[in-house]
Amino acid sequence: MKSNVYGALMILALAVMVSAAPLAQAQAQARVRATVPFEFGLGQSSMPAGVYEVSSLSNNVLAVRNLETKDARLMIQSMHVDAQGEGIPSAKLVFHKYAGQYFLTEIWSGQSSIGIAFPESKREQELRLAANTYQPEVVVIAMK
Repeated sequence: MKSNVYGALMILALAVMVSAAPLAQAQAQARVRATVPFEFGLGQSSMPAGVYEVSSLSNNVLAVRNLETKDARLMIQSMHVDAQGEGIPSAKLVFHKYAGQYFLTEIWSGQSSIGIAFPESKREQELRLAANTYQPEVVVIAMK
């Protein structure tokens, strides 16, 4: 009797692993694109204007790639933001703007109510303090 229970549990565990694999693979390959008409800061890097593709490489790593220059940055998803009861927001990039300079601050995939937030870079902190403001101009670009 015990071996039948263990056998059934092993089959159930195997079925769960097999059914979860395509889901994880589909999430890892999710890609969305946006045309960003301005240069922007991403972490400590500067990214040129262009068409960008954002893809999830794993549960914790995003790739942000300029399709024209092939320049890419891998970003670790360390901070999450919640849409807080607003439902699932559309896929979008959110930028902060200070004195004509833009900084990518959030990525929303359009697949859940959780987005990815990036910490302020040293340059963004400097501009925010120089502007003497805690409310930057927010610029949103839709992705598809």
